[in-house]
Amino acid sequence: MIIEEIEEKNEWKSCCLRVDKAAVKYFVQVGILSGLIVFSSIMLISDKDCNSQRNYSGLLMMCLGCFMPAPHI
Repeated sequence: MIIEEIEEKNEWKSCCLRVDKAAVKYFVQVGILSGLIVFSSIMLISDKDCNSQRNYSGLLMMCLGCFMPAPHI
């Protein structure tokens, strides 16, 4: 009974679809971060303005930092 209630809280139900909340969140985050990485990489290559390159490199480093795990001692 308790296990069924926990499983129901962790999934979204639709008329014909049941998905895990954590899986949807993960794939949306990976998709958006991948898109931002590709966009900023293309803009770094194609844009010759130094100020714009500084902005796109900061965006690229922030997105890569989200993918990288934090170091542990």
